[in-house]
Amino acid sequence: MARTDFRRDEIILLLGAGASVDAGIPDSNNMVQKIHNLVSGDDKWKRFKDLYYYLRSSIYFAEGLEGRFGDEVHFNIESLVNVLDELDKRERHTLYPFVGAWSPKLLDVAGNNFDNVRDFRSNIIDVLRSQWVQLTRKENASYYTGLLRFQEEYGHPIRVFSLNYDLCVEAICEFDLVERGFSKREWEWRQFDETSEDSKPLMLYKLHGSLDWFFDDDGKVKFVDSPSTIDPSKIALIFGTPYKLQYIDPFLFCVYELRKWTLDSARVIVCVGYGFNDEHINGILEQSLRQVDARKLLAVIGPVNEQECIDEKRRICQQLKVDACSDKISTRACGAKEFFEEELTIGRLAELFPQEEDLFSSISDDLDN
Repeated sequence: MARTDFRRDEIILLLGAGASVDAGIPDSNNMVQKIHNLVSGDDKWKRFKDLYYYLRSSIYFAEGLEGRFGDEVHFNIESLVNVLDELDKRERHTLYPFVGAWSPKLLDVAGNNFDNVRDFRSNIIDVLRSQWVQLTRKENASYYTGLLRFQEEYGHPIRVFSLNYDLCVEAICEFDLVERGFSKREWEWRQFDETSEDSKPLMLYKLHGSLDWFFDDDGKVKFVDSPSTIDPSKIALIFGTPYKLQYIDPFLFCVYELRKWTLDSARVIVCVGYGFNDEHINGILEQSLRQVDARKLLAVIGPVNEQECIDEKRRICQQLKVDACSDKISTRACGAKEFFEEELTIGRLAELFPQEEDLFSSISDDLDN
């Protein structure tokens, strides 16, 4: 029998964009579809249509050279903005000295001095933060209270790592019950000190920033109650750049904490709505699963049929370099709402361990050897 108790920090949660879809917040795939619709029909966006079509076609062409076609192509809002970021570097790009000339078509659609490239990216970021990731109806995200219910059952603070910018966790679970790493509105990493006796129920690490974070004039990260008042040039978000591992806090600290707790005491890593397309996060998860044979990962992949579930597990195993026949990775074919309300229980997580595994009682000793 699997032991049904989990010690502190043996359960780690990782939230991706899919966790907030049931709350009415689009994921990265839906966002790029919204961009497609805007450039095709909105007068304010039509100037970017030719640029968008060119970039999308180029991404599909590049993927096709690697043998990936149709649904196999990884094209979403982040891959689109990644390309815009790289193009905006122009002569500053590392590869520029090795490139003979810009494509004539690119010069045609990019505008004078690549103005269309910069403006297109700016418009995307603006609509993302002002509309798409705003929680317009709190009741739609009420299922996030499942985190507090589960924490009460667990009996220990839960470390929740989120790749999302939205405020669903904080707004629904109440700011006073969620540790975000701020003291007097200024980032302070010591708030996450694991030796603290007054830890809040949920310890939330926002790996890519938050809708309400901004950099002040001294480069310090603070937060405000009204995100719409933040100067777009100062908002503290990591978006669209392939260099997700930033060398400044709180981003560096949060990534380090994910690595620390998934390598140290984690017995099970629960991923909700994560697409397994971020190479930095995948590298941390891969290392964690490789470090301890008995460690498990549960992926909540959305409501799909049986064959799609099998295919998705195979893809996740491939992304994390795990044998698809092993039991290290399990999947749940349901949405985040159903999972948080019905499936996130100690008993369900214990089912991942059909045999008693005493290894985790001395996991720290194993890591030292």
